[in-house]
Amino acid sequence: MEQVMNRMEGVLAPLAIKIGSNKLLKTVSSAFNMMMPIIIIGAMFSLLSMLQIKPYQDFLTATNIRPLLGIVSRFTTDVMAIYLAFSTAYAYLQNEGLPQDSILAGIISLMAFFIITPLSNVTIGENNVTMLAFTYLGSRGLFSALLVGLLTGFIYAFIIKHNWVIKMPEGVPPSVAKSFSALIPGFVIAAVFMTITGFFTAVTGITFGEWIYTIIATPLGSFSGSMYTFLFLNFLGSLFWFFGIHGGQVVMPFMMILFLQAGVENQTAFAAGMAMPHILTMGLTSFLMLGGIGNTIGLVINMFFFSKSERYKTLGKLAILPSICAINEPVMFGMPLILNPIMAIPFFLVPAINFLLTYFVMNIGLIGLPRLARGAFGTPLLLDSWLLIGVSGVIWQIVLIALTVLMYLPFFKVQDRLAYKEEQGEAK
Repeated sequence: MEQVMNRMEGVLAPLAIKIGSNKLLKTVSSAFNMMMPIIIIGAMFSLLSMLQIKPYQDFLTATNIRPLLGIVSRFTTDVMAIYLAFSTAYAYLQNEGLPQDSILAGIISLMAFFIITPLSNVTIGENNVTMLAFTYLGSRGLFSALLVGLLTGFIYAFIIKHNWVIKMPEGVPPSVAKSFSALIPGFVIAAVFMTITGFFTAVTGITFGEWIYTIIATPLGSFSGSMYTFLFLNFLGSLFWFFGIHGGQVVMPFMMILFLQAGVENQTAFAAGMAMPHILTMGLTSFLMLGGIGNTIGLVINMFFFSKSERYKTLGKLAILPSICAINEPVMFGMPLILNPIMAIPFFLVPAINFLLTYFVMNIGLIGLPRLARGAFGTPLLLDSWLLIGVSGVIWQIVLIALTVLMYLPFFKVQDRLAYKEEQGEAK
């Protein structure tokens, strides 16, 4: 067993280092994390608008507050691609060691994104008006915004590193000098995306943004709609953690790319009072992280209530509060769960079982679908499920926590018995 683990660690550790050090994946992860405030703000105002309490809804209708709440959702969730275009280029420059240029790169990335975004022609009265519709500013534009940000960041960093910039004389304020240094990369980036838009319009009859969505993003959606993909990525995160490697940092960029768009579509539909179309979203991870990776809340509850050994009694007391907020490093390193052959079975199986059960009850309509694009990390258990789904989510999370306790219990008893015997031996 030890030889097998050593071999797996020898394969996984270099792979995780390679993935974790990849600049593109680090950029993607950082860019999506920067958007968390926008996602959460949009989600909170969607909840405030759609909270199904009749006196509250009557109040919103009577005071005409609901449209005001909808404005916030409109300019958070419905234009998320704009924020992503900025944050991706910004994060790229940060990771390239050019933080002083990151804001300007983000602004130029916004320009590039608007260049490739399709315009709409509408008739208002007797006037023909060209306008920027919301269609490709939200979930449909996420993938093209990501590509725009990455390419903008690459071009901008390349030009800056080769010092192809306009240099101002000494004495010019730094902010003014920095603005002029952005002119050449900005001009090149504008020319590149103008050429891309012109080429795709001439050859395909649609803009680059539309082409990306129909040709690339739509097939990619087949992976995002796959429960096997979702299950595999969650298993991969647990596998890396089992060998002491932060699995979230490895798989999170892929999870974001594949499943955030579905969550945004759910949140948009919820804000509009429409049926939500997707089960598999980033929000669903809240039911797979009960206590943290491996659904370790059940293990911690076992330690807290059923430990015979002083070691695990103490660890249970220390870990219970962090575990409620999905922070399980005390358990991962304190038990430890890393390279622990006894606890490996529930560590891998419990999240998979909880995922399959949750998918099933959502699929048959027993509980609601995730109405937020993603949950906020660190939100306490039960509160996160209420925000994500509502009362049915709270009830289901309680059921899952109870199941998790039962599934971890026999394995924990073995672990606890060994620790107890060891303590008794030392006492003698």
